[in-house]
Amino acid sequence: SSSPPMSSQDIENLISLVEPVAFFWLFIYLLLQLLVGLLWRMFGLRKEPKGNEQKKKPTKTLRTTFLVGLASYYFGPLYSNQGLFDLIKGTDPKLDNILSSSPTMLRGPSPPWFLQNRHMQFAPWMLQNEFHRGSIPFERHELNVSGCIDKGIEGCQYDESMIDTISLDVFPPFDPTSEFSADFNSSSPILLIAPGLRCHSQDMPGSMLIRLLWSQGFRTIAVNRRAHTPGRPLKAPRWNVFGDVDDLEQIYWHVKNSLAGPNTPLFLHGISSGCAVVVRALSLWDKRKETHPELPSPSFVGSSVLTPGYDTSKVLTLERFKFPYNGLMTLMVKNHFVLQHEELLRSMDSKAVDDSLKAATLQDFLDAAAPFAGYKNATAYYEGENPVNDMHRITTPIFVINSVDDPCCAISNLYEKSPYPQHDGKTFAEIVKTAKRGIIAVTKTGSHCPFLDGTFLPITKDPLFQGYMINSWADSATV
Repeated sequence: SSSPPMSSQDIENLISLVEPVAFFWLFIYLLLQLLVGLLWRMFGLRKEPKGNEQKKKPTKTLRTTFLVGLASYYFGPLYSNQGLFDLIKGTDPKLDNILSSSPTMLRGPSPPWFLQNRHMQFAPWMLQNEFHRGSIPFERHELNVSGCIDKGIEGCQYDESMIDTISLDVFPPFDPTSEFSADFNSSSPILLIAPGLRCHSQDMPGSMLIRLLWSQGFRTIAVNRRAHTPGRPLKAPRWNVFGDVDDLEQIYWHVKNSLAGPNTPLFLHGISSGCAVVVRALSLWDKRKETHPELPSPSFVGSSVLTPGYDTSKVLTLERFKFPYNGLMTLMVKNHFVLQHEELLRSMDSKAVDDSLKAATLQDFLDAAAPFAGYKNATAYYEGENPVNDMHRITTPIFVINSVDDPCCAISNLYEKSPYPQHDGKTFAEIVKTAKRGIIAVTKTGSHCPFLDGTFLPITKDPLFQGYMINSWADSATV
């Protein structure tokens, strides 16, 4: 780990302090422009332009555009906007070989000056996601998964009342006659992907990663977990905002035994909220391999997670998941997870439905929804599901990407000391540094998932359809 000239908390505080001030004065400037214009018109002090005189005086528009651009440029990273802020790696010497053979991982993103701001990065990225939505011809596989009624009971048995159908979207198809499968076979490596909050295979968010992986010979399986397949209502009153480890294990064995070849390398990837289930699953399965080697455990060649939040017991508070995204996403998850399935959920726990709908923040929502994840209350939920609980037990190689300017996962989450006794007072960064096979690349900019990369324009060739698409450093580094 390097020793940055400014701590992550210093930079986070600086951005949080200056950014609102910049936008406040920009708002005041535009408001004064409006008021002055109205007063001039009301008292006849302003001479109305005739003919094409207005075209000769574009100064107001240019001035406003300049100020917006200046605010976007200057009040973004506030320091060097390129490269890595920190690189944290475990103790295995093989990690050095990986880094030396993957220069992209070491350089970090380099966005153009007008897209340096963490909010501005969302604009082209989200437009691209909408443009790409529905464009990949997946092959769909469906799987019935089950779970315990009360997951807080050790050794609990799966119950039929918890059975639901999830969908696995595969690209390229296993069908050898598909035009996209010409260079693939049953032994082609497979990457299982856990999408983000409210996301699914056609927008995980985005599909650029799938296109890049296809060009490099990787088959992807996007896991549409419970309540994530568009147009499919829940059959059982069970869902977890971050994903269910038991479901993921059932998916793993289905892929390994029914879809993949006997020697197919398997990889695992999580995006945003999908990171939690990946980290929690790896920690439990690797721990099982160590303590109960006689039991079967899922095994992956490698794994990666994009913008994890670490301690889920506080990652979604307003201080860590910033305004305005916390409020917007709180409204969206209420509709997505609760209102669309309200009758079914009330048949199990009407109070939990009411508490979820009253939630003021995403963290409040997560606390209230614990019964639908299989736990009696929030305390039991975090004891059973918090991905940091056993993260020190992970032995599967894992590549982690975070950004200093992430507005949805405060970078202080990584550098704060763990409050849990099993971590001996270490920060989460130090836990990875003292473990064997983990790498964390902390970039200076990237926002939450975009990681736009390109000095003049963040554009690259689309290898799938021969057009163009957003160039994301995170996607390239993951591949």
